[in-house]
Amino acid sequence: MANFQVTDPSIAVSNSGDSESFAYSTARERWPKILSSAIDEIASTISGNDGLSKEDVDAGKTIQAKLTSLKTSMLGNAVLEPIPRDGRPDIEAYNEEFKTLQNRKWLAAPWLYTECYMYRLIHTYFTLSTPFWHSFDMFATSKRSSLVGSKKGTIELVKRFRGVLQAIAEKQAVDEETQKAIFEEMVQISLWGNATDLSLLTSLSVEELNSRQGKAVRDSNKKNIVVDDTEQVWRLLSRLRSSGSSRDIHIVLDNAGFELLTDLVFAGYLFESGYAKKIVLHGKRMPWFVSDVNLEDLKFLIEGFADGTIYDDIDSADKEALQEAGKYWRGLIHSGKLEFRAELFWTTQHPFGRLPIVEPALFEDLADADLVVYKGDLNYRKLTYDGMWPHSTSFSEALGPLAKKHDGQGVRSLVLRTAKADVCVGLKPGQDTNFEEGWTRYGKYAVVSYWDAKS
Repeated sequence: MANFQVTDPSIAVSNSGDSESFAYSTARERWPKILSSAIDEIASTISGNDGLSKEDVDAGKTIQAKLTSLKTSMLGNAVLEPIPRDGRPDIEAYNEEFKTLQNRKWLAAPWLYTECYMYRLIHTYFTLSTPFWHSFDMFATSKRSSLVGSKKGTIELVKRFRGVLQAIAEKQAVDEETQKAIFEEMVQISLWGNATDLSLLTSLSVEELNSRQGKAVRDSNKKNIVVDDTEQVWRLLSRLRSSGSSRDIHIVLDNAGFELLTDLVFAGYLFESGYAKKIVLHGKRMPWFVSDVNLEDLKFLIEGFADGTIYDDIDSADKEALQEAGKYWRGLIHSGKLEFRAELFWTTQHPFGRLPIVEPALFEDLADADLVVYKGDLNYRKLTYDGMWPHSTSFSEALGPLAKKHDGQGVRSLVLRTAKADVCVGLKPGQDTNFEEGWTRYGKYAVVSYWDAKS
């Protein structure tokens, strides 16, 4: 056992060798497709870039060959090998934990570790290549295409966002009931991201939010939120705002594209409603799990909006709305109120309960915050160790050490997650009795889970 594993809970984890698990099909079907897409992306880059030197072309072909070999090894259930060193310190921990695996085969190993291992191994193909390939993002095209392809939803959401900001500025949302209704709506937008059609949500106008129909829409959308701690978070933020505290909020991001837009909308709402004075966005510093946000993805969205370059065929009013939103977020960044960070920890294999041991400085940053919001499925899996917990297990138990104080410091954790894996905790006993088989896997259900380790 590695020293950073000593506090891990004693729970079986999702394994790609378990035929009953979602990991089983993911390893055998999705991973090879991801590798094939990466191979194609490199080929497209080489063929579409006449300015590449012969050295860079050859290096790109070498990366393609490595990816092809990796795909063959994966499909053949070959034994994993230690990740080659590329000068970055995270590899040591990967290889240390590698030694502790009972089964080191691609299709019979812990899902969370192996999936992180795969992306980190692939990254060495680029970092150990020629400089042209060092920062190459093989998923950039697909991430940008997803945003470009979400034109209708993007314009609609930005217009609704402008309406909320206007209502706040004009003090239309002064009563507690209206403020709470807007908060619930904003949480749901960030929760579902691109998983739900915006037509299922209300218009975010004060009139509709206060109407009987608006309440019915919100209540209907809550039916598939199997754990909903929104009320606790609302009370927390309202108390912090009233007390005049620092109101420092961190958001650990998930996907780029439209989901990132929903997160920026949520951040803007938190600022303008007085629930936040400073927001830190945590993203990735390397291509990760296909769609995860890095700095270039954030720049693409904000600058593309502000400069009016993302969508060509939209009318002037819609273009103006997007430009206004882009300039708004750009202004928040320039003022220092909104900050992007990409710590190495987020692209390690570590469950988050190991934070106090492996990254005490980052743990202290999160503990100093008034609230940490974790977006998406991977962050949820890391928070809960990707454990095969009974669904009625409490969220705090699944959090392990992160549910407790360390040297007097604790983290307030809020997860906004649509379920796309096997792990899911915090349900009431018997709550999922009548749910369909595999209900945790396909994004139909969601959780809004909160735990206060400061108290």
